[in-house]
Amino acid sequence: MQITYQHANPRGGKESTVLRFEGLIPDQTVAVLIDAGSGVVVDDLLDRSAGEYLTAVCLTHAHLDHYESLGRAIRDGAPILATPSTASILEDVLAAGKEYYDITETDTVLERLEACSSWTRLVEGLHVHPVPAGHAPGACGFLFAVRDDDVYRTVLATGDFTRRGAAGYPGLPTDLPVDVLVLTGATNSSFETEATEIVESITERVLAGAPVLACTSALIGVQIAYWLGHYFDQIDEHVPIRLAGHVANVYDQLGYEVPSVKSVPVFDDPTQFVANGALAIAGPEVPVGGSSARLFEQLRTDANAFVLQVTGGGTEPVTAGQCTTTASVFSNHPTREVVDEVVAAYDPVHVVVVHQHNEAADCFKDHYDSYVWATDDADEYCLFDRGGWQGPPWVSERTVRRVEANTDTTGHLLDGISESTLPVPTVGRTPSVDLSEEGLHLDGLDERFQQTEPVVDTSTSSPPGDTTSQDDSSETADERSPGLADIERRLDAIETRLRADEFEARVVDAQDGVTLLRLDDEIDGVSHGDRVTLSLELVDR
Repeated sequence: MQITYQHANPRGGKESTVLRFEGLIPDQTVAVLIDAGSGVVVDDLLDRSAGEYLTAVCLTHAHLDHYESLGRAIRDGAPILATPSTASILEDVLAAGKEYYDITETDTVLERLEACSSWTRLVEGLHVHPVPAGHAPGACGFLFAVRDDDVYRTVLATGDFTRRGAAGYPGLPTDLPVDVLVLTGATNSSFETEATEIVESITERVLAGAPVLACTSALIGVQIAYWLGHYFDQIDEHVPIRLAGHVANVYDQLGYEVPSVKSVPVFDDPTQFVANGALAIAGPEVPVGGSSARLFEQLRTDANAFVLQVTGGGTEPVTAGQCTTTASVFSNHPTREVVDEVVAAYDPVHVVVVHQHNEAADCFKDHYDSYVWATDDADEYCLFDRGGWQGPPWVSERTVRRVEANTDTTGHLLDGISESTLPVPTVGRTPSVDLSEEGLHLDGLDERFQQTEPVVDTSTSSPPGDTTSQDDSSETADERSPGLADIERRLDAIETRLRADEFEARVVDAQDGVTLLRLDDEIDGVSHGDRVTLSLELVDR
């Protein structure tokens, strides 16, 4: 039996990999494609003369850079395996992607699509099981178990992953038996800060009474709606959250029911989404088309409106209009320290680095007690052959001794593949809500937005000498009208937030029809050439 790997698009995103298992079927090599990102050409990868056929495609999640070539990758009647959540949204995802990208053969893709949530037999002696991966709603990695005489050898392809949960879906587990780790090396040391800032900026504006629009992709939009709906519920703020178009479709198909969130997949009247103190979420991430463009047009001339464009990076945001526009990058990956912890927990024989190029991949070399493959070519490399693990041909004898001394290379004794012999965590969404576990810094958010209820004296004691018993008629005004007290508290909070952005300025006539405003104090974050929106109030001096 032999196990090899090959990068399927090394000059693209390098997130796509071919795993080959030889010796399971006479005169045929079993080939499995993990993800089909940009530039994957299956006919260039398979050697028909050597009996290579595509056995399956494993789709880790429904982000464009992992499914863009899916329609062109279909061969040999191979099924496309995905989690039930990803399978449920793929039709809508492909339809939306086809509007902007070269997405092909969508009908055939959907015909071959198979929801996978437990051990699935690909061929005799080879099974695969999806594992939770965090990162995005419905995302997973894939654990392969291949029989080698009386033991199993295991390969885990993480896909894009986090240890954090994602909109209720659990993160990557670390208690799995792993011999070969196909590791996505993408990292982000600032995601939790960036995610918290997204929640903070939206919360600040919407609680101040502004109409707010968040433009983003569908899965990110669902994740933001999940965060904000549950956060507003936790701090007892009743903010309408309306999802439009593709974001609404994906939310519905995934079966979410988040407090204050309403989905409207198809709408004729954009004004139904635009209201003071309400949040609308729509795609695409830059409002130049689709639902987000229609809603942006409603807010473009509203100086009180706030438009946040949440992108995956590399996209130029829209800035035209009288409304306040800003952009944030949403890149949900683990820190490098977390990646190291994951590798240490699995303690694999091999680490194959994907989704990183050149120096970003090279930094993983010689970092673990494993054979580390950080190749950038399309060559095929052998990991296991004739009952033994094979190190890279370029490593030293010292490295071989270190790996063999510190790593279990014996394989796994499993009495056949079943849930009882090798339990794997579910890839479904959990009912509990833990926003801190998903990366939000709740202490800072609560300090700013959590409102404490007024303390009401409910004592029934009477003044000295007063023998009259007290009854309900002696309640305070706040006790009689809790709704009124809540309104007053909210108005105070809005006034405080609005005044926090007030600055004194003096009007200066610069002649030739030019009028300048000279600020009395310096404003942090504003520099020469910046465009700002002003609301003027004349003050007598």
